[in-house]
Amino acid sequence: MRAERVDGRGRWRRLAEIASGFSGTEVAVLGDMVLDRFWYGAVQRVSREAPVPIVRLERSRLLPGCAANTVFNLAALGASVRPLGVVGDDEAGRGLKRLFEKAGIDGTGLLTVKGWETPTKTRILAGTPHGPRQQLVRVDAGEANTLTEAVRETLARGLSEAAARARALVLSDYGYGLVPAVWEDRPTVLPAITALDSRFNLARFSGLTTATPNEEEFEQAAGRSFGDDEDLLCEAGEALRSRQRLKALLVTRGARGMALFAEGQPPALLPIVGSDQVVDVTGAGDTVMAAYVLALAGGASFLEAALLADVAGGIVVQKHGTATTSVPEVVRTLEEWGDGRL
Repeated sequence: MRAERVDGRGRWRRLAEIASGFSGTEVAVLGDMVLDRFWYGAVQRVSREAPVPIVRLERSRLLPGCAANTVFNLAALGASVRPLGVVGDDEAGRGLKRLFEKAGIDGTGLLTVKGWETPTKTRILAGTPHGPRQQLVRVDAGEANTLTEAVRETLARGLSEAAARARALVLSDYGYGLVPAVWEDRPTVLPAITALDSRFNLARFSGLTTATPNEEEFEQAAGRSFGDDEDLLCEAGEALRSRQRLKALLVTRGARGMALFAEGQPPALLPIVGSDQVVDVTGAGDTVMAAYVLALAGGASFLEAALLADVAGGIVVQKHGTATTSVPEVVRTLEEWGDGRL
């Protein structure tokens, strides 16, 4: 299957117009709410207790992770977001809810459940006193929670209410089991746009508007790897889109850009926007999803939405940690892209 290579530079004014209409778009997000904790320090010496560096902690930072990062990316782009998920009655859960409150995001759809350990990813970044910091280790917690029937039913009711009002619904499934369980009682009325970002369960969802796997997730769902063989990539992409009854499938490919498979259209290969010298890919998929969904909700074609998502993703991978972008930053990047300065 022959693919088209699409460079959206000539469409930048149209893309900027679409981005400028993001404000106020109502979006519901059902997903795994995670707290990202970053510890920054300087390496002092090697420990005598074990062959590991001793790091002097200089500062720490709390950021929203996984589905919570999707929520923050949507809000940063001007959307009116309603997150739906679970946090624990613990320090991490309270910290995550404070982040939502500080950002002015309605957190009433987040259930605080006793006995639930808020999933947390702690990253320790260190280097020489005056040099760059690099990640030494990541410590994860909160992966063994059990979703009770009562909590599942409460979330399903909240999802039905939110979906009835929203212009778009995002399912942000990072493999903690919450999204597939709640989706069993999916609403009978869904928004015009229902989008999936699933770490391990893409094949379990069908009949949605679209999905945005990265290349590794795509290959897992397709059951094979493709390397640099774009013909096989396109053949498998269209087959997976058809099998899952999606109107479109957008595959993010890191430094190789994106691949879009839309119903009734030839596959489109999009180059990376901006520098291919990536600083940090943490959470970039959440930014891609946010821009893509908001564009679709505003009436953009799948190709236009993918191009905007490509631009937004290219911005955040140049930033450290789980980052967001804004409409002014996107528009400024579009102008530079269209003028050939990127």
